[in-house]
Amino acid sequence: MSLSKKRKELHRDQSNTQTHWKPLELIGVLTFLNENFDLWSVNHLDASNKAIKETNINRDGKALYSKIYNMVKAMEDYVEKNNKSTSYTIMWENSKIYDLVKEMYDKTKETKETKEGERKKRKKETSNHMSDGDGDVTMKNNNTTTTNQIDVPQLPFTIETIDKVYNEQVQNYDRLIVINRDMIEKRNKEVRELYEQISRRQAELIKLIQKANNKLDELGKITGKSYMI
Repeated sequence: MSLSKKRKELHRDQSNTQTHWKPLELIGVLTFLNENFDLWSVNHLDASNKAIKETNINRDGKALYSKIYNMVKAMEDYVEKNNKSTSYTIMWENSKIYDLVKEMYDKTKETKETKEGERKKRKKETSNHMSDGDGDVTMKNNNTTTTNQIDVPQLPFTIETIDKVYNEQVQNYDRLIVINRDMIEKRNKEVRELYEQISRRQAELIKLIQKANNKLDELGKITGKSYMI
């Protein structure tokens, strides 16, 4: 590594670790971040790195992110709790820096309130959707119809509620199984009775055919001809 390159890296490290920030540095990056606050909202570190690139200052992205974040936090304590931190004298003494940090604070607060409002709205819509009404469960089997009204409780659910709904449905299915079994047994009995009737009729038919053949056989002996059904 060349001596010139080593000197440049040493100068950069010293610049990044120094605690003193010049007013023009802060004004430049604060102006950029306010004008591109959506970048800051999405990712503080990425926005800080872009601010450094745009303002051409010799600072580390993490150092700038920490500086801006802490200044906004100090402004929050001052506005909401009237606590003025002595660590940020430059902000209290420089009206331009104060105004820019205050603008960052206002935008940050507004963004948080907007997100919180949207979160509460989604939660309310979900709760309303769950409590719109009862769910109807209808089960049909041939000419038998069983309708059961299930009360859908509002959140939060409990294990007892879930077990209750489950047991009610199991009982409904059990009733349907009994109904189906009774119907199957009834149909089976009817089929067996018909089979027995057919068997009896078949036996009677065979006897009649045999009787008819005997008569024809007797007729054949008289006429000398053979007859058979």
